[in-house]
Amino acid sequence: MSSGSTMRRIGSAAVAGAAALTALAPAASAAGRPAAPAPVGAAEQSLTSKLTVTGYLQYLASRHTPEAKRTLKAFRALPKAKQQKFVGYLQNRKVYQALTASLKGTTRPGGLRRAAPYNPDVSFVKEVRVETKGKVAGAVNTRVGFAMSEEIFGIPVTTEKVWVQYLAKGGRATQLKGGGATVTNVNAAVDIKGGGTPRLFRGAATLSATWKATPRYASFGKGLDKLQALDAGVQGYWRASLHNA
Repeated sequence: MSSGSTMRRIGSAAVAGAAALTALAPAASAAGRPAAPAPVGAAEQSLTSKLTVTGYLQYLASRHTPEAKRTLKAFRALPKAKQQKFVGYLQNRKVYQALTASLKGTTRPGGLRRAAPYNPDVSFVKEVRVETKGKVAGAVNTRVGFAMSEEIFGIPVTTEKVWVQYLAKGGRATQLKGGGATVTNVNAAVDIKGGGTPRLFRGAATLSATWKATPRYASFGKGLDKLQALDAGVQGYWRASLHNA
C-alpha cells in the first residue's frame, strides 16, 4: 500500500472524528453545565406591585361568599377618599402585625367583646364566648370560642377564630368533645391559611393554631405568621392569645 493512500485514510478518519466530537460537544456541555440561576427577586417581581381600589372591587366581586358580598356593599358605600385609605391599610404589613391580644377570664356562661383602636380608622376586636350545653354524667358540657378581628372603618377584613368544647367537672376539663380553627379573610393583599388541632392536657382543653399570611402584592412586604392559642377548664378559667410567630 502506498504511503499517500495511507495518509488519505488517516486524514479522513481525523475529519470524521472531529465531526463526531463537534456533534457531541453541545450535549456534553449542556449536561455538565448548571442551569443559569433565576434573577434575584424573581418571586417578588412576579407579584403585582400594589393593590388598587379597582383591583379590590374586582377581588370582592369574584368571591362568592357572604363575607365578600357584605364587604363589597359596605366598601362601595364609602367615600372615594376612604376607599383609597382602606386599600392602603389592607396592604400595610404593620397594621396586620399589630393585630395581637392576650386575655383571661372565667368559664361561667357569657362572654366579652372589646374593641381596641389602632388608629382613628382601624380597630382590633377581641371576642370570647362561653356557653354551657347541659350536663353529661355530672360533667358540664362547655364550649369556649375566641375570635380576633381587624376592622377598617367598622368593616371586618380578617377574623381568626379558635374554639374548644369539653366536659368539665370540679373546675377541670375531663373529656374533650371537639374544637377547631377557622379564618375569614377579605383582605385582597394577603392569603391567610392554617389551623390547629384540639387536645386535652393537664385538665385543660387546648388548641394552638398557626396562621400564615402570604402576600399577594409586593406592597405588603414579606409574609407573616401568627400563633393563636386557647386553653380552658383549669380551675374554671380560660386563657386566649394571638401573637406574631
